[in-house]
Amino acid sequence: MSSSRSEWSLLTDQEGTGTVRALPFTANHHSCPPCAYVRWAQVVAAFDIAGRPGVIRLLRTAAAFEGHVSRAALPRMRARAPLFRAIAKNGNLSDTALSGVSVHAAIRRRARAAGYDENVVAQLGGHSLRAGFVTQAFRNGADAHAIMRQTGHTTPATVELYAREHAPLVGNAVTDIGL
Repeated sequence: MSSSRSEWSLLTDQEGTGTVRALPFTANHHSCPPCAYVRWAQVVAAFDIAGRPGVIRLLRTAAAFEGHVSRAALPRMRARAPLFRAIAKNGNLSDTALSGVSVHAAIRRRARAAGYDENVVAQLGGHSLRAGFVTQAFRNGADAHAIMRQTGHTTPATVELYAREHAPLVGNAVTDIGL
C-alpha cells in the first residue's frame, strides 16, 4: 500500500482483475477512510492472532482516537483472509467475507436508527451507497469521468443511470444560472 499526503489507495477486486481505488484523507479523523481502514485492520489482525481476547486487549491498550492513525504501519494479517467479515452476536469475527446480505441488513439497520421512514428503509441496500455516491458527486460538481474513476463504470451513460435526482430544483440548469 502506498500513501501520500492527499490520497491513500486500497485494493478492491470484485471481479478478480485487480483494481485500485483512491481513499482520500479527510480533515476530520473520525470520517477519514484511511484511518477507518487502519483501525479495522488492527482489529482483524488482533482477532486472527489471539481471538476475542486479543481484540479486547487491543481496545484496552490502544491510544485514544484523538487524531489520524492512517500513517500507522499496517498490522500483519493472514494472507488471503478477508478483511471485511461478519461479526457474530458474541463479538467474534467470522473467517468468511462479509456477504452482500449482511451489508444490506446493516444499511437498513442504520437507516432505521437514523429515523428514516420504513417505506424508505425498505428500498435501501448496498447498491444505494453506490447510487448515493454518484448522485452526490454530480451535485458537488464532479464530472462523469471523475466519478467513473472511482466507481469503475465504463461509460458516462451508465454513470448517469446511477444519478438519482429526486429534487427537481437541485442541480437544475435554470436554477444554476441565477435567474
